[in-house]
Amino acid sequence: MSNLTLHVPMAEPENISTLEWTRPDQVMQLHRMKLKKRALQARINKMTTIDTQQTTTNLDVLNSSNNILQCISYCQKRKNPFAINETCKKKKNITSAGLEISNDNTLFELLNINTQREKLTDVSIKDSLTFTNVLSKLDYTSQTSDINVSKGAKYIPIDWTLKTIIKFMSPKPFPWTSKLKTSEEASGTTGFVRCLNIGEKETTLDTSPNARFHQCCLTWQHPSLPWLELFPRSAGKVSSSLANNALIINNQNMKDALYREWCDSFRSLFHLLRARQCPYFYVCANTFTVLFRAAGICGLSEIHALVTPTTRGFRHLLKQEEIEYSMPLRKDSKKRFDVTDSDSKTAYAVFNIVDCQQENDNYEKEDEETQDAWLESLGVENSEIKKINYNSQTRMTLEKESEVDSLSQSLVFVKGVETQALFNFLINCKSAIAVTGALAGVPPTLLAPTAFHGATLKPFKIRESIVRDNNDKYYSLELKGPLLPHVLPSLCHLMKSSQLEQYSASCAQLITTSSFSAAKHGIDYAIVTRGENHDTTIPLNVFGQENLSDCGFNEELLSHFCSPDPARIVVLDSLKFYKGLYTWS
Repeated sequence: MSNLTLHVPMAEPENISTLEWTRPDQVMQLHRMKLKKRALQARINKMTTIDTQQTTTNLDVLNSSNNILQCISYCQKRKNPFAINETCKKKKNITSAGLEISNDNTLFELLNINTQREKLTDVSIKDSLTFTNVLSKLDYTSQTSDINVSKGAKYIPIDWTLKTIIKFMSPKPFPWTSKLKTSEEASGTTGFVRCLNIGEKETTLDTSPNARFHQCCLTWQHPSLPWLELFPRSAGKVSSSLANNALIINNQNMKDALYREWCDSFRSLFHLLRARQCPYFYVCANTFTVLFRAAGICGLSEIHALVTPTTRGFRHLLKQEEIEYSMPLRKDSKKRFDVTDSDSKTAYAVFNIVDCQQENDNYEKEDEETQDAWLESLGVENSEIKKINYNSQTRMTLEKESEVDSLSQSLVFVKGVETQALFNFLINCKSAIAVTGALAGVPPTLLAPTAFHGATLKPFKIRESIVRDNNDKYYSLELKGPLLPHVLPSLCHLMKSSQLEQYSASCAQLITTSSFSAAKHGIDYAIVTRGENHDTTIPLNVFGQENLSDCGFNEELLSHFCSPDPARIVVLDSLKFYKGLYTWS
């Protein structure tokens, strides 16, 4: 009994320990292993029966023919149970071909790059709803509707929209690289600062494509605070900028110093513009952007400026300062009804609009009369009724004026002596500098193609890459920064002189400045001088180009910006150069 009593306690701890170290996942793993063994055993049994049947068949064939070679050939022709039938192969080929068409190759077609690709003969592929087929249909309709896309032009349109990114794509390598030698960087910087045309005139500077390319990738900016991004002034990076700008926000002396330096720079730049030694410049505030252009640009004989977007309060301040302005993009009801059209449907629609507005006016008059009668029945005096009507009319007028606030239609255009008044207004305008926010106390950003007091020379950020698409290879060049309107034509002129036959460019724009190009300010006529024998027609851009000869642009670039044709002013999203012609959209 003693031995028995000692044996039982020893067995129980062993069982308890084994139960404690057996986890549920181990139990399930053992269960899954048993299931796999059973399935494998069943599969082996099934294959054994199949093999025995095939062996029996093979023996019958061997006994009947008594030919070993025939038996071997039969074994080779035995059908593979895992092979894919022909119909599945065709479907797979069609699907893979369709997917190959609809992959990233369409990005290059969006950039209007002509690529040589294999043409599929299968009708089902051609009629399939792939991204490429949709693009080809859209391209066909756009080519039939747009004259510029089908024919092309030898000139580049003018776009006054500020751009943040320009990306070039070419099937051939560009004649320059972003890695510059010491002499190339020095010569490009010297050529830009001194406004020298190092590519066409004899000079001791480096005239390599790299030096000329670096000359096109520089701009002047004020102020320049390395810890703040002052272009574009978007509200997307408020949190990071607010932390970086804490020093300026809490220091009034620093705010005053920045404002004094900005006033000196702004005044210097405006004087250069009046002297026609600067073709244009931009003033980028937090809520609006101003474009100042010298006399002669776009064929206009006077200095002028454009402001966008504006609000009713900003325009009210201009009226208080007695600054005369116009709003060329605003849809005025009176001007809209004066337009005539040969199409009867359009004319009918216009007359319907006029009738509807007249009916609305009549209803409003009737409502006012009924309201006046109702107020008189309550015993309200006529003087009080007039005050009420005046207040309601004033409120309605203010609401109509506020309809275009912060839109492209709110663009303001001033010219002549009013431009000087606008300069005085902006230099003393407290609303141009934000009081709160990420850029509180920081004056507006000044951007110009020529040097001025307090300006900082800023290079663009350049990135090169190679894009591969199957057997095709494309070279990509991306420029990022405050890209002024002269950058794109300068680079296109450089590529043309470098004999680059084909390339395309796509632009990322600052949308708030697109109305500068939408205004299309230009003059269609020229000065005609009467002579004894015949009349002589002198284009207006001849005078502007001659007067702006010291503004820093070469002759070709200056004639480009002095063109008085408003049809050349376009909001440019993409550009393509092929066989000496430019097409754009």
